[in-house]
Amino acid sequence: MPSTAQLARSHPPLARVKSPTVTLTSPPVFDSSMCRELWETAQRVRGSEIKVVIDLQATVSIHDSGYLLLKMLKDSVAKGRAELLLLHCPSHLKKALRSRGFESYFTLL
Repeated sequence: MPSTAQLARSHPPLARVKSPTVTLTSPPVFDSSMCRELWETAQRVRGSEIKVVIDLQATVSIHDSGYLLLKMLKDSVAKGRAELLLLHCPSHLKKALRSRGFESYFTLL
């Protein structure tokens, strides 16, 4: 059984979806415990037109390792046409993400 620290993943079948989306749901603390899920997502979206949505509704903090994982995801898809969104981002996390320059790569909603 997956731990609560892992991201919930949703991968619609690529053949049936015009604009495929991968949705990840973050736990209360976004940190290195999500490394595997983000790495798998990065591998999947590399060079594609896929949309990656990370739902931060339940997230209250992002550790340094979480910021590094987001940067890794961004770097992984930099040459592709993937769209990166951070959904339900609380205002204090938006401020922290903006101060680190993430608004240049992620849509903060």
